[in-house]
Amino acid sequence: MKYVVAGVLSVVAGFLIQGCAASNPYFDSSKPHHRPDGFVNSDGTIVSKPMSDLLRWYRERFGKDLPPPPGKFLASYADFPQKAFDKSQLSEYSETTATWLGHATVMVRANGFTLLTDPHFSVRAFPVQWAGPSRKVQSPSRVENLPKIDVVVISHSHYDHLDHNTVVKLAKQQPDALFLVPLGLESLLKSWGVKKVREMDWWETHTIGENQITFVPAYHWSARTLTDRNKSLWGGWTMKNPKLNFYFSGDTGYSKDFEEIGKRLGPFDFSAIAVGAYEPRWFMKAQHINPDEAVQIHKDVRSAKSMGIHWGTFELTDEPLDQPIGDLKLALEKHNVAPSNFELLGHGDTINLR
Repeated sequence: MKYVVAGVLSVVAGFLIQGCAASNPYFDSSKPHHRPDGFVNSDGTIVSKPMSDLLRWYRERFGKDLPPPPGKFLASYADFPQKAFDKSQLSEYSETTATWLGHATVMVRANGFTLLTDPHFSVRAFPVQWAGPSRKVQSPSRVENLPKIDVVVISHSHYDHLDHNTVVKLAKQQPDALFLVPLGLESLLKSWGVKKVREMDWWETHTIGENQITFVPAYHWSARTLTDRNKSLWGGWTMKNPKLNFYFSGDTGYSKDFEEIGKRLGPFDFSAIAVGAYEPRWFMKAQHINPDEAVQIHKDVRSAKSMGIHWGTFELTDEPLDQPIGDLKLALEKHNVAPSNFELLGHGDTINLR
């Protein structure tokens, strides 16, 4: 199986060294992250690795059977906390909750409004379901078990965040749900049969009743094929309503964007911040934060409470799947943040936010 994962990483790395070739129909010269041929990060940079870095990574991995299985912080894959989730369980909690459904899928409920981030319930994070990274911890839910969803937000086009099978099922199951996506993805979702979809640029806000949902910058890149690199945008999302101010990081490297998000839209009551898929650091740093940087983001956006996401589900990089448990503990101690203010939930866990 690890050789299959290595093959997937080859494809991902192939995306990294592709250039932006296609024209950008959304180009706005007044926006620094727009380019005639695609999008860039807020500082004008593009996440890209030369072939020499790719070859170095493969040399360092050769013969090491990476990533190793868990064992230091959890005894095995079977020991990752998990429980089945069904909408009927929500009656046990307050009206303001967060549920972690694995990887980057978070369901937030506040003031009668329900938002779902990067829904992914398939077995694999890949274009097909017979290859690619497979779940090491099974999904705690199915689309059919979710409550009424008002808005679905998508952070970017990568397969572990934008899953075709899940999106199609969710759109059919809940036709009234609105999908909010980055620039460049509306036509893709419509081609899948999603009727209620709107694409947005950074700092744009979509208002539904008392709920303000804003697309915010992240430091990353996009691609679903070898020819569409950075043709669609990437980012995180915020949701503000009378009961909750929520921030979702999406997939990102560290940058000054988070201080700006905190200034413009913070402080936040609750945040979902990526903490996994970060080794080797020299190769992954530009696109994936580690737990130390995640805690810094928690502070940058001025979040009262946060949870870690993007870990414990798919093996995407070289660290053991349980490594974020130990690294987050060290990061919290370093930054003098109480463990209760930045937690790792089990798959399927729900917590009260008020």
